[in-house]
Amino acid sequence: LARGVAGEPLAREVFPELDLAMDGCGSTATLLWVRDRDLGAAWVGDSRAILVSRRRWQVLTPDHRIERPEERRRVLAAGAVLDPPYVVDPRTEQGLMVTRALGDWQLRRVGISPEPEVVTARLGADDLGFVVATDGLWDVVTNEEAAQACRGQAPQAAADRLLEAVIQRQGHDNVTVVVGRFSLS
Repeated sequence: LARGVAGEPLAREVFPELDLAMDGCGSTATLLWVRDRDLGAAWVGDSRAILVSRRRWQVLTPDHRIERPEERRRVLAAGAVLDPPYVVDPRTEQGLMVTRALGDWQLRRVGISPEPEVVTARLGADDLGFVVATDGLWDVVTNEEAAQACRGQAPQAAADRLLEAVIQRQGHDNVTVVVGRFSLS
């Protein structure tokens, strides 16, 4: 940012640096930015961001999993074996649920990629905010429920409500939730 790099060029620069910092482990990542009336997103893995409007919601960052045909084709072409929901390296029998991740270098030969997917959405007058969370939320809370929380209260209260829902539903994964509101004029 100090060099004036932002948006997609920043994402394409930062994700490889984050990938190199991962030693012996892996992670998902989602980056959002707003420039003028455009909301940009770059991501790897199954941390999801949804754009919340007054009456609807839109998934900005579809999960990088084998349910997506283009992701399934890519890892199969690289030599992966599928043991749903896992992508498996047939040589080592190591597997991962996501098809893109930072780190997890041992699975690169079967197509696990650190390359972020990048999208931009034009913000409209009805757009209120966003919810970004790890799969620990999305495993037990629907997109609609998350959108309702974003619509109904201040960002911190909405994030707290969503975390409480995970606890009440006995979610078994780690959870990070960020809720934001736009002040568009």
